[in-house]
This record gives sequence, structure tokens and C-alpha cells, in this order.
Amino acid sequence: MLENLHRKKNLLVIGLNSGTSADSLDLAAVKISSAGKRFRIEFISGKMAPYPRELHDLVQKAIRQNLNSLEEVIILDRRLGDFYGRETALFIGRLKRRGLKADIIASHGQTVRHLPQKVKIGKEVFSGTLQLGHPESIAARTGLPVVADFRQMDIALGGEGAPITTKAMWALLHDKKESRLLINIGGIANYFLFPKNADAKKSLAADCGPGNTLLDIMAGRLFGKKMDSRGSLASRGKISMRLLSLLLADNFIKGRYGVSTGRERFGESFADKIMHQAKHLNLSRHDIMATITELTAAAISRAVLPLLGKYRLDKIYVFGGGARNRHLMNRLKSNLGDLPLFTVDSLGFNPDFLEATCYAIMGAWTIRGEASTLPQITGAGQTAVAGRIILPPLKHA
Repeated sequence: MLENLHRKKNLLVIGLNSGTSADSLDLAAVKISSAGKRFRIEFISGKMAPYPRELHDLVQKAIRQNLNSLEEVIILDRRLGDFYGRETALFIGRLKRRGLKADIIASHGQTVRHLPQKVKIGKEVFSGTLQLGHPESIAARTGLPVVADFRQMDIALGGEGAPITTKAMWALLHDKKESRLLINIGGIANYFLFPKNADAKKSLAADCGPGNTLLDIMAGRLFGKKMDSRGSLASRGKISMRLLSLLLADNFIKGRYGVSTGRERFGESFADKIMHQAKHLNLSRHDIMATITELTAAAISRAVLPLLGKYRLDKIYVFGGGARNRHLMNRLKSNLGDLPLFTVDSLGFNPDFLEATCYAIMGAWTIRGEASTLPQITGAGQTAVAGRIILPPLKHA
């Protein structure tokens, strides 16, 4: 099976991704063609599958370390894998009715813990990351090979396991004539820079700080809402410069830690800190939302402003859920000196399925034994083929 896949010039890969916000599964069908040095990527179709309420709540509890036992984590892993498998099987069926046959599945899984900073235990130093979503269950449900756990080899080689999609993003979005800076405002905000007419090794990428996750947490705490839709809550408040200064003093935002972070740093505990400080400053609910929205915009601008002049950038491309937050986009534009902001659909890519598409690309590379990591970004000791391959059950005669 693997030998046949390795030889195929055209692969139809289903990429699966669930981001830091942990609210849905994104599925992307991607045709990946390879002939010699030529490499072609064609997005075929996408689907967004919201988590069922109970499953969503369990994932949130796992992220907050509120599950009661290791047994619950194990069962959640299986339940997520079964959900991914069922949704992927339905998606494959939809493609089949169009005369399209999927070859493999590439699943990132659901991150519930990301610990990129190294911890010394005795004479050894360790870091780690954990994604749930039992790939064996996906293979059992669909009957297709699954590539999963894309971050783990980079971690084993001393890297942070993130930003793990940089080379795949480069394959999709680099350009010979234009240097491109892309800002992803998902649960965590990050950026990708692809200098014009340069290979993937010249890319730059890093997390900037908090994104939608912190905004969603605060919208829930302050207003009982799932999110601050279009930034309407923040737009009614005033920015507290005192609170903003305190929050911008975070060591990750100041650049004193590595290139990746997560909800462990900018989640519930950070929200607790904000609530405590806001109470002492006697801020209104809308002022708090305005300030943390400004925090996201300011943290991004701190990370990318040094790149603008160096690479002569006259525009920025944005994707992720934060791109729909009109108030956040206005504040980001202001922080960046009114530089024009465009969404990646202006480049011909659906922003909702960009990351799932990247995992599809990485899955194809894994099947073909091609490296997909960039150690100069993640800090790993060497490049690697990312992901492990899970074969489906044997068919009985």
C-alpha cells in the first residue's frame, strides 16, 4: 500500500485541523501533484464540522486541566478520533459522488497541551506537546492511511514543534516577485514571512502572543457571550494604557522566550490576571475588552514592525478567525501605520481551510519521505519527515 502511494504522482489528501480555539474540525480535500522538481497544489473542497456541545465542553475541560482522571483523557482521545473519522467518512462520500477518490488523511489532532519551553530534569532537558484525536480510529472509520502527530519528531530533535506548518505555508504562498508577510489570528496570533524569490529556508515565522482564545474567554466571563462578534463589545470601551502596559510586560511578548506559545500562557490564568488588575483599576467591562483587543494588535505589531522596512513590505495578508473581527483589524492597521491589510482569499486561497490544507501537504510529504520541518525556525537539531503513518485495517476476502 505505502509503496503504491509513494509512486503516485497525484495524491488526493484530506487534511484535518482543529485549532487552539477548539470549536470545530476543518476538513480540506487537496490534490497534490509531484513530477520531478515540480510541485502543484490544488484545493478541491472544504468542510467545517462544529464539535458537538458535549465534546466541545470536554475538550475545554482537558485544556483547562479540569478532567478528573487520566481515564477521561484516554476516552476523550478516542471520542475525538471517532468524531474525526465519522466526519471524514462523510466528506469522503461527498467527494466520491463527484468522482473523486481520496488516497490518505492527514490529521493534526486537537492540541490540549503545548510545552515548548525546556524543563531540566536531572541532567536531561525536555519539552513536549500533546494532540488528541486517535488516528487509529480515523483509519478504522475511513479505511485509509492516516498521517498524524506532525509535531512530535521536531520535539524529539530539540525543537518547539511550532510553527510546524511554515514550510507548507511557503509552498502555498511564497512568490518570486513579492515578499509576503502573513498574520494568522487564530486562538494564538502568529506570523509567516516569505522573502521574494527565496527558498523555504529563508522563511521566518513565530507566535506573537494572544489571539481569539483570550478574547473569547473574556467575552464569556464579562458578557456571557461565546465571542466578541466583529469586536462590537471592544469598540464601545476605552483602552486602559495602564492595564495595557502591564500586559505587554509579559516575557513572551517581550521576546524572552522561544517562538511558540499557547493557552497555557494566554488562557484562563492570564484572564485571571487581567480580571484582578482591572478590578484595581476600576475598569468597565467594555474597557477591559477594548484593552485586551489592543493587546492582541500591539503584540502582533511588536513582532512584525521590524520586518516591514527590512523587506520593503507595502501590504500584509491576514487569515484566521480574528480577520473577521472588524474592530481588531482597525486596531491592527492603526498599530502598523495604516499599512493595507488583505485577507488571503485575495491570493486565491480560502482562509477557513488554509491550515487544514497545510496538513494535507505535510501528509503527502510524509508519504513520500520528504522533509517538512524547518529547524532554523523551531530550534530543532535537524530537519525531519514529520508525522507517523497509521495503516487501515486489512480487508478480509
